[in-house]
Amino acid sequence: MDGSANPDLKVRVLTAVLTAARQSFHQDVDVDLDPIAAGFDSISAMELAAVLDQELGVDCTLEDVFDAPSLGALADLLVQRIDTAGGRL
Repeated sequence: MDGSANPDLKVRVLTAVLTAARQSFHQDVDVDLDPIAAGFDSISAMELAAVLDQELGVDCTLEDVFDAPSLGALADLLVQRIDTAGGRL
């Protein structure tokens, strides 16, 4: 995760991403996990995006999940969107 955003926000978003990914994919995950390379299907990815959208209050799409090279990168993207919107968790 990059160093530009509020550190507390970054930790909270990363924790939410990892928790939601564990629930959606029914396996242990880490920050470096590539969802596509790990074999996650579109249903699991849609579930992850929906949970993150609801939990974080920020738009997370199926494309975001599939385009992210890792769960950490997905968290970075969501932190950036929250920062841009001026929001806080």
